[in-house]
Formats: sequence, structure tokens, C-alpha cells
Amino acid sequence: MISKAEILERDILRVFRCACRQNRPDIAEFMLAALEKLDCEGPDFPREHGPLIDAYQEIAGIGTSRQ
Repeated sequence: MISKAEILERDILRVFRCACRQNRPDIAEFMLAALEKLDCEGPDFPREHGPLIDAYQEIAGIGTSRQ
């Protein structure tokens, strides 16, 4: 079962990607900060994969464009 925190992270990642596509780096930066905060508070910190890593990969241009 997916936790509420995981749902929140996925939603924030979706908004991050939307902000990137719409050329809104100011909004994307807020979403990235939210993902970083949630990631370091999670029980499996540090994680090897998750929404934060997906966001970093997108910034680096190596992420997949999932919605």
C-alpha cells in the first residue's frame, strides 16, 4: 500500500515536472525543495531511488518524462 507521504511526493514531482515544462524555474525550485525536505524526513533516508532522484535526473536531462 502506498503511504500518504509517497502520494504527496509523487504529486509534488508531477508539479515539478509541469513547472519545468512551462518554463517556471521559480515554482520548480520550490517543488524541488519540498521533495528534498520530504526525502530527508522519510524512514528510509537516504533512499537510492524515489521522486527526489527522479527530479534530479530530470534536471540533469537524463530522466524519463513520466506523468
